[in-house]
Amino acid sequence: MVNLKNLSKIGIGTYRMSIQDLEHRNSLNYAIEKGINLIDTASNYQNGDSEKLIGNFIKDSQRKNVFVVTKAGYIQGDDIEKIKGLNIKKLIKITNHFFYSLDKKFIKFKFYESLKNLNTDYIDCFLIHNPEHYFAIENNYQKDINNDILEIFEFLESLVTEGKLRYYGISSNNIATINSKGIDIYKILESKNNYPSFKILQFPYNLVEREASNILINKNSLISLSKEKNIITMSNRPLNSSLDGKVLRLVYNKSDLSLIEHEKEEELFNSFLIKITEKLKILGENSPLDVFLPIKFFIDNRKIIANSEAIDKAINNYLIPFLSQIELNNYETINMLRELRNYWVLFSKEFNNKRLESLQQELVHKGILDSNDKREFPVLACNFYLKNGIDHVLMGLRNKKYIDEITEILQ
Repeated sequence: MVNLKNLSKIGIGTYRMSIQDLEHRNSLNYAIEKGINLIDTASNYQNGDSEKLIGNFIKDSQRKNVFVVTKAGYIQGDDIEKIKGLNIKKLIKITNHFFYSLDKKFIKFKFYESLKNLNTDYIDCFLIHNPEHYFAIENNYQKDINNDILEIFEFLESLVTEGKLRYYGISSNNIATINSKGIDIYKILESKNNYPSFKILQFPYNLVEREASNILINKNSLISLSKEKNIITMSNRPLNSSLDGKVLRLVYNKSDLSLIEHEKEEELFNSFLIKITEKLKILGENSPLDVFLPIKFFIDNRKIIANSEAIDKAINNYLIPFLSQIELNNYETINMLRELRNYWVLFSKEFNNKRLESLQQELVHKGILDSNDKREFPVLACNFYLKNGIDHVLMGLRNKKYIDEITEILQ
């Protein structure tokens, strides 16, 4: 078993990794070879396929060489049907496709399912996954949130006694903030003596979201308070954040940007708009294009959309339905749209670089980053997090290239 003191500073986060992808298995193996022994997953990642990937991997004599963290709380995908016979009481419906629960019966169910998915007799660390979701909609469970967490701790402590679990804790997106959605992390940390295997807190920490370093309670930051209580901190989202209301990737995009041709995109986009205008006239509609919101969005924003995911969402949810409505979803138009999408993805990378450069200059000006540090940005950022008291940084290392970039931190 991997001792807590021997955990690698960098862990591999498997949010987007699945047993279906051979490259992901190869990345896991390569990460272990390079000295990474910390693997983070959750029961809902890839509808359970992330856990299954790890389970398939660690059965090959790797179990003793890795420390596996998983989480529960989310009810999505196949789990929505699975839980119907469990009579779960503390259950909330956030959307038709997303439920959430901290009912001990549900946590027990997910723990044993994770054991099966992970193909193991024990789990190194089990985290309550984003308990702030209890505050997504009005419900009667919010006032009991802290007691519910401690009740689950009692259950998890019993699993430690049985040898099925080693440690447990909380993963939350906002426990580091003063507005922590009713979760009193100070109260929970003060109760630590009653829960000796409560050892880990996971939360976002990056160059934008640095609240865990700020004074939170009694002149303590969450990081300093955790150290005082002998709690290990793990940063998620180290290279992804949000700035000015838009997603920001904290990595410079270098590939393909030489292919950006603004004039050609302008020509193609104008041709695209002309086709729409001509079709609207045939339908007897002579209003200017900017009265149609799907079209206006791309006229105004196509060069400043944050990432490809946002581009695809806008195209698939708004633009294509609009084209279908006016019966312009023919091969020629859709092919033109595909070509435009390629330009827009490049624009998003260029836009990200400009925003990141501006942030970097601001952080250098404030003395947070060193202008003379010319290392790759992921290395620079992760070293900053570790220097500021974060114990471990979880990164989405889905291929060998990403692992090679951060190798120097592992030395």
